[in-house]
Amino acid sequence: MDTLALNLGMIAAYYYINYTTIELFSLSLNNKTKIRGLLEIISSATEYEDVVVRHREDNVLKALASRLPNKLTGPNGSSPKYNDPHIKTNLLLQAHLSRIQLSAELQSDTEIILGKAIRLIQACVDVLSSNGWLSPAVAAMELAQMVTQAMWSKDSYLKQLPHFSSEIIKRCQEKNIESVFDIMELEDEDRTTLLQLNDQQMADVARFCNRYPNIEMNFDVLDQDKIHSGSSVNVVVQLEHKN
Repeated sequence: MDTLALNLGMIAAYYYINYTTIELFSLSLNNKTKIRGLLEIISSATEYEDVVVRHREDNVLKALASRLPNKLTGPNGSSPKYNDPHIKTNLLLQAHLSRIQLSAELQSDTEIILGKAIRLIQACVDVLSSNGWLSPAVAAMELAQMVTQAMWSKDSYLKQLPHFSSEIIKRCQEKNIESVFDIMELEDEDRTTLLQLNDQQMADVARFCNRYPNIEMNFDVLDQDKIHSGSSVNVVVQLEHKN
């Protein structure tokens, strides 16, 4: 008898994730899944069953939940169980994206959760793309970037820069400075006046800006007049990395 690995099994093996997790992804992900749903699905992974909820920590997590954008509910709209490790995982992922200051213990828990999050998200991307669901696959890729940069996609791009507080970002937005490239194009004197940072902090900002990728992408879809549903499509992509 010949045996052949199935797609879900290969994804699970490639990303070293539990077979129950890949089954959860297969059953839960669909063509309408958005960021909020992805956070809930990833937080429900078997890998997070051993996240510790300490004595009376459920009260701390309940208070944290009130400060987060995505409100959680239990079965049939009931209140969530804050002593559930998967609820805690969801809350700490949201707190990470919101850059909320946490206690040392919760911060340590967050680092453990983040250590597993990217490969779980990448597995979601593979499951979604295997089903041909473009929008949720792009959302999952976006979530991976959000987790890496510790910010929501709706946040200002300037939040990536070191030492950029909400006050500095507000001053920049009032001057129509919206991107890292806008910061780089400022005159030195104008930049110093706007940011109001000390020399060491300005050096950190300069170091970040000099390493910031400046990439232009162009693409061309070949034989567009011959494309039909289910056919293969050839796309030529040109990436140019400046500086």
